[in-house]
Amino acid sequence: MKTDNILIHPSKLKGEIDAISSKSFAHRALILAGLCEEPTNIYINEFSKDINVTIESLKNLGVGIEKFENFVKVTPPKVKIEKATIDMYESGSSLRFFTAVANHFAKEVKIMGKERLSQRPNYELIKNLRKHGLEISSDKIPYTIKGNLFGGDFEFFENKSSQYITAIMLASSKLSGKTSIKLKEKPESLGYIDISREVLKDFNVDVKEENNSYFIENSQIKSPNNYYVEGDWSNAAFFYGANLINSQIKIKNLKEDSLQKDREIIDIIKKIKLCKNENKTLEIDISQIPDLCPILALLLTYLDKTSYITNGKRLRLKESDRLESTSKMLNDLGAKCEIIGDNLKISGKIIGGEVDSFNDHRIVMAASIASLMAKDDIIIKNYKAVNKSYPSFFKTFEKLGGKIEYLGA
Repeated sequence: MKTDNILIHPSKLKGEIDAISSKSFAHRALILAGLCEEPTNIYINEFSKDINVTIESLKNLGVGIEKFENFVKVTPPKVKIEKATIDMYESGSSLRFFTAVANHFAKEVKIMGKERLSQRPNYELIKNLRKHGLEISSDKIPYTIKGNLFGGDFEFFENKSSQYITAIMLASSKLSGKTSIKLKEKPESLGYIDISREVLKDFNVDVKEENNSYFIENSQIKSPNNYYVEGDWSNAAFFYGANLINSQIKIKNLKEDSLQKDREIIDIIKKIKLCKNENKTLEIDISQIPDLCPILALLLTYLDKTSYITNGKRLRLKESDRLESTSKMLNDLGAKCEIIGDNLKISGKIIGGEVDSFNDHRIVMAASIASLMAKDDIIIKNYKAVNKSYPSFFKTFEKLGGKIEYLGA
């Protein structure tokens, strides 16, 4: 019987790779290209499952999409279509963004997605959109959206997701007059809002920021003709983690001054190196860099002493409950990880064992890097979850010298 399990032998990695295109930048650029008047070429060097969700959704909304090996040509529609159905599968970014922008493309849109996606919070965004002209049939997917969005004052009182803010920014690129987005407090994952502002600026939309609020006035979105998506720091972080352990990998196609907060992996690894020989406890605040949790938790076992990941409340709302899935991964591999509130207490060493991916791409990649410090083999169940963000991960892993067996293939 064919399975989706993979066995990885202990090894070292060495070589040179190109970081894959950032899906955070790609989502935003693709949607904005669809909202323009003129066509745009979006250059992407790897099409992950999440990026393809955004591409297929745009196609279903009447946008012309021609897909080539390393770019897509996006041709905006001339008129709104009557009805459309779009499936978000497991992409939280796509869900939030299309909930706000779909009305610009079609008069009536049904949005669907996988069960886990329906559990991720969305109500604060829906509530705001209802106040500004949209009829949304339910508080959770599947739901149908009708109406025309209008600008004005949007207010968010719950600090749940920066994607809400981005969704309104993207939708506002087609609204006349002034739009303001007022926040009760500084949002978590602030870096993703900065990414949104940068991409919007590339499409001629200026978003001003003042006192935790954002303002867009008389937006005139315009195609840049060609848009090059920068490399993804969150996925590159796994190979930087490999370098800490025992490997020598040169990673190209990354901007050192990128707005991606996950570039902090470089400084955090420096702290881990220093802490290795010091008699002190290391704590890593994960609130602004939640996607780094699985790899950082793994790298903390390199210290072989107690350390902590803190402020991980939002980790419960990812593809898996990442406090639970990260903890179980480390425990199943021989280390010790305890969940204390919204924090992880980590100690012990990686030995080897069998890991459930929880259908979470970042758990798969972290467990793969764990093989570089393991004494015994590591088996990962449902390794294909990696396709969500990094379909070529294992091909790259093998190219660098990783030793893999595909079980049941």
